[in-house]
Amino acid sequence: MTIWKWSFVIAVGLFLFSLGHYVPVGAQESGEVPKIILSGLEAYKAEGAEAAIKAWIKDSSIEGSKDALSQANVLRTVQDYYGAYKTFDVIRTRNLSPTTRVIYMILDYEKGPLFSKFVVYRAEKGWVLTMFTFNTKEELIVPACP
Repeated sequence: MTIWKWSFVIAVGLFLFSLGHYVPVGAQESGEVPKIILSGLEAYKAEGAEAAIKAWIKDSSIEGSKDALSQANVLRTVQDYYGAYKTFDVIRTRNLSPTTRVIYMILDYEKGPLFSKFVVYRAEKGWVLTMFTFNTKEELIVPACP
């Protein structure tokens, strides 16, 4: 094979490899997003930021944490700036182990995006949230592409 053919084969291989690390929009329907995150997003849309946080931390080690509950202020501030929360898209998921998954998402508002990272752990009762963070700056939430 010539150098150009090898370059093409390697480029295609890297592209296909990278696809395996990204979850397409609509992954929420394939089970990639645990129910605990979806229930928080539903609560957010219906009842507001505090309801979302309470739903996300239910049955987790951070349930009742003042630091976790203070994240409702972040969501309220974003709503003041971007308008009402509308929907979400999955950017990427990473299964770190059979029990630990990281989900990177975009929360869409009327006037802009909020980038989010959720870490979930498969406990005896099912998936629980162990950490979450939000930022309007994508580079502070989503890792650089490999």
